[in-house]
Amino acid sequence: MSEVATTGQGASRGTRFALTKFRPPPLPDTLITRSGLHERLAAGSGQRLTVVVGSAGAGKSVLLADWAAARAPAATSWLSCDRADADPLRFWAGFIEAPRAIEPWFGADAADLLAMDRKMSADATASIANDVARLPAGSVIVVDDFHAAATAVAPDMADLVERWPSETVQLVLAGRFDPPLRQHRLRMSGQLCEVRDRDLYFSLAESRDLLANFGVRLSAADLALLHQRSEGWPAVLQMAALSLRGTTDPERLERVLEVRGQAIAEYFVSEVLDQQPADMAQFMLDTSVLDALTAEACAMVTGRPDAAAMLRAIDTAHLFLVALDDEWTSFRYHHLVRRVLRAELRARDRPRERALQLRAAEWFEVTGDPRRAAYHYLAAQQPDRALALLQDRVVPDFLQIPTVSAPLVLGAADSSLLVQTPERLMGLAADLLLSGDTARGAAYLDLLGQSGKIPDESRLAARFAAFQSFRYGVAGQLEWSVQSALEARAIRERIQLTDEWNSVVTLVLVRVYNCLEDRPAAEREAAAALAEPDVAEPVRLVMVPGARALAWFEAGHLTEAAQAAMAADADARRLGFSQHFFAVDYLRALSGLALERRDLDTAERLTERVLSITEQRRPLFEFLALLDRAQIWAARGQIRDALTSVAAARQVMTRGSPALLARADEQEALLRLSLGDLGAPAELAARLPAAPRGLLLARIALAAGPRQAVPEYLQAAALGDLTPRQALVRQLLLAGAAIERGDPAAASILGGVLHAARRRDFLNIVVSTAPQVAGYVVEHAGQLRSDPFVERLVAAALEVRAAQPAAASSSRVLAEPLTAAELRILTLLPTSTYLQIADTLYISRNTVKTHLRSIYQKLGVASRSAALERAVDLRLL
Repeated sequence: MSEVATTGQGASRGTRFALTKFRPPPLPDTLITRSGLHERLAAGSGQRLTVVVGSAGAGKSVLLADWAAARAPAATSWLSCDRADADPLRFWAGFIEAPRAIEPWFGADAADLLAMDRKMSADATASIANDVARLPAGSVIVVDDFHAAATAVAPDMADLVERWPSETVQLVLAGRFDPPLRQHRLRMSGQLCEVRDRDLYFSLAESRDLLANFGVRLSAADLALLHQRSEGWPAVLQMAALSLRGTTDPERLERVLEVRGQAIAEYFVSEVLDQQPADMAQFMLDTSVLDALTAEACAMVTGRPDAAAMLRAIDTAHLFLVALDDEWTSFRYHHLVRRVLRAELRARDRPRERALQLRAAEWFEVTGDPRRAAYHYLAAQQPDRALALLQDRVVPDFLQIPTVSAPLVLGAADSSLLVQTPERLMGLAADLLLSGDTARGAAYLDLLGQSGKIPDESRLAARFAAFQSFRYGVAGQLEWSVQSALEARAIRERIQLTDEWNSVVTLVLVRVYNCLEDRPAAEREAAAALAEPDVAEPVRLVMVPGARALAWFEAGHLTEAAQAAMAADADARRLGFSQHFFAVDYLRALSGLALERRDLDTAERLTERVLSITEQRRPLFEFLALLDRAQIWAARGQIRDALTSVAAARQVMTRGSPALLARADEQEALLRLSLGDLGAPAELAARLPAAPRGLLLARIALAAGPRQAVPEYLQAAALGDLTPRQALVRQLLLAGAAIERGDPAAASILGGVLHAARRRDFLNIVVSTAPQVAGYVVEHAGQLRSDPFVERLVAAALEVRAAQPAAASSSRVLAEPLTAAELRILTLLPTSTYLQIADTLYISRNTVKTHLRSIYQKLGVASRSAALERAVDLRLL
């Protein structure tokens, strides 16, 4: 027989509750404790209301149950709502019962009033508020799944919140949508604590930990891909973990990474879609044909004049809508949810889906969005209407419209019929290439090229050559890209052709010359793009400044790079281009700048944004972003993961230009060198151009000898035209060699290097180029000029030394541990004099010296520099 709770007063006579209604759900063995959210919830103490609002599967109940378990015993009352609680009498009877687990006397008067009136009254509300005030200070009442009762009890709950004694007890309401409790007033008065979907979704680190708790370990690249595609939705990650647990089957992993499993679809349909009112569920299914949801587009497609209200209702119910603008007028569904909705629509009513697609196509054609119109015409199986729209609008729309739709799906169109309209076929190929379907775009270009239907010296010939250049460029075949671009430009000049398609050549060459490190040519093309009389605003303000920012960053002009990248970022956000292909360069520049200042979290977040734009769509930029990610992981000390990212980059770029493959060779060589491998880096160095080859060979010699060869290699590197970045690397290696051989001039040499680094704001490159330099900075920190740059430099050097793989082989056990006072002094030692330590800790200089003698003895060293080196090795610093 199941246990039941029966309240002993008034309204509860005849009301029966399962005891589980008043207990938090059991915590899973795979629990991820989210300390940051616990702190957010605790911050709600002293405020009248705390709301936890999130979609199904977002982890609300588990979060609150874990928080309750971490609190003092008997300090949390719990009420779980269900559909039966839509009856106000039942809900309030349960609300009164919940605190009785702490104080049996609670709510006796309110229960009698409820039984007498058969409804909540002002007297009953006041009685509950008075009893809440008598509960032990620091108590919490949690109402989980409040959405099940909210509509029925909201007026009375709003009155109770107004009277809530927040100085004594915290009220937490959790549900799938915002409770209608005049929250705007609470928010404005600082009386509302909020935890929402964006807070509940897992971070990349939490996703990794959850999978690990299921016994699932993915490579860093696979983990990042799963996290990106699930958008951190806990329910999806848990289902992925269950699917992968106990298997190493690569096909299973590939299916899970698609995040399209039947279990996920069934969960969403049963737990979310089928729980909505029928008209809302149908509206969600119908609007899933749209990639961007506006009231106007939804009204036209569904025929519902109340589309704006429906969108507001879906957003309020937290049904996986993502706002696309700051004004909250345009939305999209969570990517996974949209896929499930579209599949469900197709399965339930295929003719309806086609009719909806046709309505969408006609709407977008009328409103002047031919790209989207063509997409929907194809989905409605009307390819002729689609291709007629694309013929001339592909490039102008790409330059002006920030949202790039998914690549067009042509279906079973007859290739021989496509060839009969070469201009339309050209438009289709260009559209596929610009939207990221490189393989099919190239195939249609080949079909057009083999058709014999391209007149010499024609507009079609110029367009064909321009997109051959684009095709080769995104595939990493840089030299062929330049050749085709120059051919297109020559045709254009001979026939005096002027239209927006011409800009493709300049836009390709800016980026290709950057990749070839021909910076004068890249700058020439950037200037030419800006000189075009009718250059599109996104090109002028986002794409070209982004390309310049990246070129300046890679050369080592960090100040100029930062200014251009931040300006491009601001304009991209204003124009809606922050997720466009044009954003890639400035995002990579910003990521590199973050890495240079050792803000690794920001660098990784920006690189993940680049990968989300480029992944499996534009191989050249995905290749470069994967190399960026390898650098970031290497800076964290994750050398093996970094090598995996380099290997992934090589898989993306199987037939790339030697200039590109040399980038991967150089990065792999540096990673293997950090692991103590000397042979592979030397082999990889042989493939590099003169300047980077000389710098890499000098690093190898500095690591293992012959060290006297370091100046010789650096002299050879200097024969080339070094960028400011390469010149600084060369100076750092010279300083490292001087430190290694004990040269008395080492301090002076390093001082000159640090002066140059400070002037250009280099940080990461100083501490990561030569281990000798990082070690010297740590061990002689007290002798360096004290300023913010040196403080950051010492902290970065400590991070790098601690993350070095070689440190793992050293003994990390002290015969006698340091005391708390000794640890405080050791922490200050890298950046403070003895007098400064004494002043900071409010102790005498003699006490500092006494502690230092003890520290040296325990560490087994005899000097400050040796103590710092040993402390880093032991991970005490």
